Amino acid sequence: MSGRRLPQRLRLGPLEVDKYFVERAGGFAYMRRLRAIEDEEARHLRELEEAWHTLAEECDDAAFARVWRETAASWDFRRVNTLIAKHNEFFPVEAQVPMNPRTGDYAKSWRREPYDAAWILERYPPRRDSAFNAVRRG
Repeated sequence: MSGRRLPQRLRLGPLEVDKYFVERAGGFAYMRRLRAIEDEEARHLRELEEAWHTLAEECDDAAFARVWRETAASWDFRRVNTLIAKHNEFFPVEAQVPMNPRTGDYAKSWRREPYDAAWILERYPPRRDSAFNAVRRG
């Protein structure tokens, strides 16, 4: 190089460099992870809704509640719950969440709870009439 400085409009400071790399990578790691969590949740909701309606068509009232609870208890949330565990561990550092100087802890509002059978049963109750009365999406 000739030792000449770049014009001001071509010089990048630390914030501009960070922004450049984030845009090239598709967002910060926590942004990509949150998107993956949302995508996984949407997939689970679609699959659960389909299973809920199908079971309502195949079972009588007595069997529906028992089989639906068993289905909810055995539903596999490992992938999304792994993403949530990573989110809860790394988000405050990655997003530079401020710490409370009195407690030395981060704000709690960013934490996500893992998915489980209770989450399913809250959205899709173990009542056959609910499944019949609900409108199928999609």
